[in-house]
Amino acid sequence: MFDLIAIPLGWIMKGCYYVFKNYGIALLVFTLITKLIVFPLSVKQEKSMASIAMLKPKLDELEKKYGKNKQKLQEEQMALYSETGVNPMASCLPMLVMMLILFAMIPVIYGPLTYVSNLDKDDVKASNQMIKQLHIVSAEVKDHDTTLEELIAGYEADGKDPYEELEDLFKDEEEYPKSAKSFKKESGIDNVIDAIKLHNDIDTFILDEKYFAQNLIEGRPELMTFVFAQDNSGKYSDVLSVASNDVEKFSKDFNYEFMGIYLGTTPSWKDKKVSCLVPILSFLLNLLTTIINQHYTKKNNPAAAKMTGSNNAILYIMPLFSLWITFKYPIGLGIYWCFSSLFGILQIIILKKIYTPEHVAELVEKDMAKKKTSGRQNLMQKMAEAQLVAAGKDPAEIRKQAGGSDYEEPKKKSKNEIKQEQRKKINEARAKAAEEMDEEEKNLTDEQREKLRKAREKMARKYGN
Repeated sequence: MFDLIAIPLGWIMKGCYYVFKNYGIALLVFTLITKLIVFPLSVKQEKSMASIAMLKPKLDELEKKYGKNKQKLQEEQMALYSETGVNPMASCLPMLVMMLILFAMIPVIYGPLTYVSNLDKDDVKASNQMIKQLHIVSAEVKDHDTTLEELIAGYEADGKDPYEELEDLFKDEEEYPKSAKSFKKESGIDNVIDAIKLHNDIDTFILDEKYFAQNLIEGRPELMTFVFAQDNSGKYSDVLSVASNDVEKFSKDFNYEFMGIYLGTTPSWKDKKVSCLVPILSFLLNLLTTIINQHYTKKNNPAAAKMTGSNNAILYIMPLFSLWITFKYPIGLGIYWCFSSLFGILQIIILKKIYTPEHVAELVEKDMAKKKTSGRQNLMQKMAEAQLVAAGKDPAEIRKQAGGSDYEEPKKKSKNEIKQEQRKKINEARAKAAEEMDEEEKNLTDEQREKLRKAREKMARKYGN
């Protein structure tokens, strides 16, 4: 499911990179575009929440009146929803769609080779697999208190082919169970041995936390590709050529920076550079988002603010989570979170300033009136009626009771009535256009008027009218 959304998002990211030639700037623009895409959903969610807030006094009244009779309370609530056309679950759909888009964005951000480059997917897969397996092998070699260089030197001293011996060793399920399992499941041992041939010390490089995020190298090896190409003066970049020369070339040329910060770096308190400031900035922006959101909630919806007031600790989980996760992953993720929070703050302010409770209430009332005059029922209304009918109740009668003496049952229009209305509108539009045309003809010369007459006669003969 996520792939269906991730693929078009990947096109957007690719377009951003090829315009700006910088992944950091592309990430900034990409974040802005995705925020604009989900903005209408945010507006819809605001309207839906406002419509529920408008019904709250009536719902509270029903709760007081029928609180002890749960069946009667449910019937009256359904009648109210049926009368107004309000769907109490409508705000969940925009939120669900936004969550789907968010989760689909993760592989796009984590997969620049897959989504930004034009590389062959099999080459990318082979490169990722080689990096992952190199790390598994290197970790198990270290667990045996040795290094690849020591193993190779030992085999050479015994007069053996070191690389054939390593291949047999890595397939030994007793000595190297993780390596053996990996090669048995996915093969690829030839690429690993070829990489070791290029650099006998590849294990010490790949296990160095200064260069590689150890929690990512097996789970998200694609992010680590640029470390081979761009860290340590590119000394180990030729390892990528084992899987594909194209992967090596793209990784060397790819501008994986933002404001001079290499996005493949994993932030650390030990790092004297600015990388450790990114998680802190991400935390502060997330915290600011929470505070601003709370401010407007208290201002516009005091009742909702009281409900969440006792659970303030929950509101700070996301900022703390962002602080933790941005120290665990490459700095590119932290910068994305900063961008996302920054645009999120702007979105909240715009939404709350433009779509004030009063303005949203007007929009909701217009929507309700439109639904009422059209006679069409939404899904919630149909469900409410079905439930009332199943309970042996007359939906129209219950709606009338809930709506009071001024309530009028909306008339459902037949297909013939709808067609007649449409035909009437078309005829009115034609008449108006004809009047405007006659008005314009007054300013024409005799010659122009004669040409227009002949053109009309020609059209009439052509179309038989």
